[in-house]
Amino acid sequence: MSFLETFDGTADPAARTALFFGAVQADWRSLFAELRETRPILDLPVMTVVTRWADVVDMLSRNETFRVTYAPHMDPSVGPFMLGRDGAIENWRDKAAMRTLLRWDDLPGIRATAAEVASTALRAATQGPSGVFDVVATVSRLVPLKIVQRCFGFPGPDDATMLAWSRATQADMFHNLTNDPAILQANIAAGQAMQAWVAQFVDGRQPWATAAGEDTVSRLLRLTGAGLSGLDRQGVISNVCGLLVGAIETASQAIANATAQILLNPTQAGLATQAAQKGDNATFDAIVWEALRFAPMTTFVLRVAAEPAVLAPGTDHQATVPAGRVVAAGIGSAMFDPAVFPGPDDFQTRPRDLYLHVGFGAHICLGQYVAYEIIPETIRQVLLVPGVHLLPQDGSAINNAGGPFAESFKLGFKAA
Repeated sequence: MSFLETFDGTADPAARTALFFGAVQADWRSLFAELRETRPILDLPVMTVVTRWADVVDMLSRNETFRVTYAPHMDPSVGPFMLGRDGAIENWRDKAAMRTLLRWDDLPGIRATAAEVASTALRAATQGPSGVFDVVATVSRLVPLKIVQRCFGFPGPDDATMLAWSRATQADMFHNLTNDPAILQANIAAGQAMQAWVAQFVDGRQPWATAAGEDTVSRLLRLTGAGLSGLDRQGVISNVCGLLVGAIETASQAIANATAQILLNPTQAGLATQAAQKGDNATFDAIVWEALRFAPMTTFVLRVAAEPAVLAPGTDHQATVPAGRVVAAGIGSAMFDPAVFPGPDDFQTRPRDLYLHVGFGAHICLGQYVAYEIIPETIRQVLLVPGVHLLPQDGSAINNAGGPFAESFKLGFKAA
């Protein structure tokens, strides 16, 4: 029996919701393929799900109609932050300032830093006779953390504290779908502790107009000290906090997921290893982004209709949703839509701008071009480990430990 046959035969709203999320966990690709073909917009008791690429992109393009849900989780944690706003000065002003400060010509240095951090950590982890190392414990969190510290200029009190702040804030802001109060409170505590540290850090660098350094934070202080950023002290603090919040767990998950998908495909693993050894980043990176399509960081993102709105306007499946309705943009489904991804079940490299890994529209990831460097470079260093391979009998299954993040991903290597 198909998903929709079971779904339509189930009257209880809670059972329908459970059925959907169970299908997502069991085989999301098959579920979304059926929905794209038969019911591109699915009404659930808790939300409406949009599955086709054109409809997902249309919805994410209308950010003042379909608004983000983050403000109640961000504001009490890191303060008023651009990502929690639509059609507001914070989004327009802060994003413009931060994008200016994350300079394009920084990217080669950022990639070089990622390579140095990853290669050093991997050499240390593969010196012993065990023949096994853990990607998460070794590099997938460490590399983005060091980018935040060294390239963004947010050193933090110590590595462990920064990782804890990152984990707690991300878990609530982007993964607390049930609004668990304990997860919210952990986020608030982490964000407020982070704000306190950042406040002391930036206050100690007065006068800001002459702050030394070519990292992102130093540039932000100089721009603000000269009266050109439009930010006040709280705005500076919140935006510095934001450099950490969005950087670590999403990158770590992408590194683990894409590495696993490459190694599961012997042909692509061979091509990727050759490109890694040659330093052919264009070829290598294209393989990484296609691999991530088969195991994206998330399969959908949530928005809330600010007013009565039409989904998929002009199509034979258009649907109207009321104000306040939660709508799920099925980005994982969209990346398997054959209208845009011919041969969707085949592994073939595609233009990078088709993928939705870094979002789309007004809320596309601010650090997308940083991610384009550090994620594939970290994976490249993993594939350069001599004899790297998946362990038998699911020994390399990514372990989320019941939570939203990759906590362990073990690989084998050729011990000396």
